[in-house]
Formats: sequence, C-alpha cells, structure tokens
Amino acid sequence: MKLQFSLDVAAALGAIVLLSPLLLVSASFAPHLTEIQQLDPIAKWNTPNDADHATLYAAHAPDYDDPIYVLNITSSDHRAAGYGYGYLLANQSIENFEALLNSLLPQKDLQVVLEAFCAWQFQYIQENLPRKFVDEIEGITQGTMVAGLPIAGKYIKLALAVASIAVGDLERDILYLLKSEIEKDQQLIDSINQLHDQGMSDEDIAHAISSSNVLNLGRTCSMFGVWGPRTYGGQLFSGRNLDWAADTGIARNKLITVYHIRNTIPYATVSFSGLIGALTGMSAAGVTVHEAGDDTRNVTLEGFAWPLRLRAVMETARSMSDVLEFWKATNNTMGINHGVGTAADPRFLAMETEAKYTAYFFDNDPRERDLVIDGVKYGFPLPHALWRTNHGYDPQFLKDVFSKKPSTDSFNRYMLLHDTFTWYEDASVEISDIHAVNLTAIVGDKGGSTRESFLSCKDASSGINILSTTFKPSAAGAGTMYVAYENGHADTHVPACCNNYIKFEMDQFFGV
Repeated sequence: MKLQFSLDVAAALGAIVLLSPLLLVSASFAPHLTEIQQLDPIAKWNTPNDADHATLYAAHAPDYDDPIYVLNITSSDHRAAGYGYGYLLANQSIENFEALLNSLLPQKDLQVVLEAFCAWQFQYIQENLPRKFVDEIEGITQGTMVAGLPIAGKYIKLALAVASIAVGDLERDILYLLKSEIEKDQQLIDSINQLHDQGMSDEDIAHAISSSNVLNLGRTCSMFGVWGPRTYGGQLFSGRNLDWAADTGIARNKLITVYHIRNTIPYATVSFSGLIGALTGMSAAGVTVHEAGDDTRNVTLEGFAWPLRLRAVMETARSMSDVLEFWKATNNTMGINHGVGTAADPRFLAMETEAKYTAYFFDNDPRERDLVIDGVKYGFPLPHALWRTNHGYDPQFLKDVFSKKPSTDSFNRYMLLHDTFTWYEDASVEISDIHAVNLTAIVGDKGGSTRESFLSCKDASSGINILSTTFKPSAAGAGTMYVAYENGHADTHVPACCNNYIKFEMDQFFGV
C-alpha cells in the first residue's frame, strides 16, 4: 500500500515560498511511505552446532522491481559473521561490483588497472583495521570459496577500497603505481600495454581512472538529526541521503545486514551487496550513523576505514559519551562530515573530519552561526536540530578544504533543511515519523541543484539519490527504519527520494 503524505507536509513546504524570499520556489514535495508486502527466507547457513547461523530474506515492496535483501547474521565472532556473509551473498556481490565497473568505467583494460590500484591500496587499509575486522574479511574469503565463487572475496575487498580511498591526489597515486617498480602481474602488464597501444600515456590512464565516478565520489549526500521540543515525545529522528552514481545496476542487489555478534550490540547496516561497511545504519541501542561527503587536502590511509568505523560505533556505543570516547580513540582518514545520533540521551553529533583532526559540533554551535565569507552569512544553526550537507564550519577544518565557500547545491540543501525545521516550529508541528521522512526526502538529489529542483519529482529521472533512509531509533531495540532505494533504468529511473520509503520495524530483526 502506498501512502501519500498528509496535507500538512505539502502545506509546510508550500509555505516556504512565503517564508524564504531569498530562495523562492514554486513547487511542493511529498514523498511516499509503504509497508513490506512479503518477507521470504530464500537462503540459510549454519554451523553444525547452530552457534553461527544466518538467513537471507527477500523483502518485497510496491514500486520496486527487485526485492530488498535482508541478511540476518548471528555469530560467535566476526570471522563467522564474515563467513556467513560471503557464503550467502557471493553471487550478489559479484553482480554489483561488475555492474558498477561496467557502468562507470566500461573499458576492460582500465578496469584491470583500477582493480590493481584498489588491491594495492587495500593492503594499507587492512593494516589499519582492528583485528576483528581483518578476521571478518578472512571469513568472507573462506565463505565465498566454499560457495564456489572465490572472485567474490576479491571484489568485496576492492569495494571496501573504493569506498575508503576516494581521497587526496588519486591521479598522482595511480601514476605512481604505473611508473613504479611495484610488482605487476601479467594481466596488469598486458592491459597497460594495450592502453599504450591505443595511444594512452600513463598520465592519460591515471586521469581516466581518477576522474571516473568509481573513485570520484564528489561532495554530495546529506544528513540530519532532530529531537527534544521539536519532536513528538522528544524522540530523536535522523536521516541520511546517498547521492552518487545512479542507475549503475547495483540497486538490483539492495541490502540491509543485521549483525548479532557475540559480546556486541546488535545493529543494522543499510547498503548494497558487496560493501561490508555501513553507508548508514542503526543499532539496537538506538545509535544511528551517517555520512556526507566533503574534501580536504589533509588525508591518509593510516586510519580506520570509515564504512567499518561506523559499524564499530554501532556495535560498541550506547550513549553520546560512548560515541565520543570511541571516536577520539580511533583515527580519521579523509575529509568527510559524519553524524551520529543517540536515543538514550537524545541528541545528534556532527563531526567534520580529516586526517588527525576532528571538529565536534552539537546543535546551535557559534562556529556555524558565525561563518561569513565575502560578506555573506552561511551558517544558520538551531537548537535541538543539527544537519550537514557538503561543506564545513570549523575554522581549522576550513583551512584545509579546497573551497571554504559552500557550493550553491550544498548551501541550497542546507537551507532547505533549515527552513523546513523553522516552518515546523512556527506552525507548532511536533515532528513525527512522517515529517522526519519528509525532511530526509526533500534534500535527496532529483536531477538539479536549484532549490526548486529539490521540491519536485516531475523530471527526476536523472537524479542521483540512490539511497535515502530515516531512522526512529530506540534504546530498547524496537526502533524503526524507513528505507528508500533508487529503481528503474534510463527514462524510467526513479531516485530513492522519489520512490517508496519502506517501513522496517526492527524489533523483529534485533530480537527484542
């Protein structure tokens, strides 16, 4: 069943026309909610004593051509969790990695060079991972081998590298690989020679790969948290948008993974098959994790790869003090805006990160309020709400960014969230589930960068919002996720924020 949002949401956004004379719009926007129609178990794995087991479900929902896979894993340790993942998702992981490369970098010889570069970088990533995640990756390799698809183990490692190394001077790093004495296998040597024969220099090869969307994640995405007097019952709500390469084929294998690993807090990651980290997620302790791209010159691989770092936050933290303690004890890699929400002590934390530095922000921070560039004010913080798009506010962080001034696209989305929060406040609306989903969906990319383009799905087939998620966390484990993915192809493509948001009541998976 598809549910149109109530009229107060559409009215709220229509009222922005009157409330924001600097950024006029002529359309309102109202996303859709739906329920899971059917949840089918399609594959299982277990050890002889059943101490380690996993079930792969297919969740069917309206307006989705393919199901959303839900992998529910119970394991004695990370190695066993990895084995279950690799065994049950080997085929889907292969499909996704190959689809991504064939869509974004179709020339096969360039793919070979890219894979060699990612494998080289993965060595450094793995060296800086906690032992339990190294064990998990080894378990994945074993599971894919037993499934008869060992290439999946390789692709899962490369996918983690793609997500974790899109930083710094990639062209320089790829050129180093091509020109250095680093040992190269025969396939890589043959592909480099083929590219040379086609008239491409080493510099051309490095540029073609570094500028492709495989590695060029860009400054996209958005996140927010809202709580206290702004929400019904003071409940924390948070949201996250992933705006990246759309219509690549990876949406055929959408994935929510629920981890029950002994001596850790159960949690769910929202992602795609083949990426073992958390693009976003929520734990049974009510902790939510988020990311929005930014970029700085200060980067390193000598840190905790962020997709797995967000998983580690969820499996260990119960409160904001736990989150801060964990984050300060681990190391950043690159320029990213991260967000973490906690339901136990309702609030939201934004972190502007780069190598060896994190700026911590809570709501209504004066650093955000006081950002003025060339006489233009760019910060409008509020109490009991915090959000980020793709620019920063901390003075130290801004010293290392490529542009202190927010892009038009990033600032438009920032202000859309601000104006929607203030409209709800002025209208005495207590934000509940429906309003929180609206806040998430309104800033998902729909094919343009003007304010008006975010308020309509009329011409959204080119939108790059591939994942959009709203969380209503609970410290008692009975939280709710509203998850939307992109769907369709070419002219029929629908970005996630214009598709149905599927309601997942997580008590059935967290075991509460």
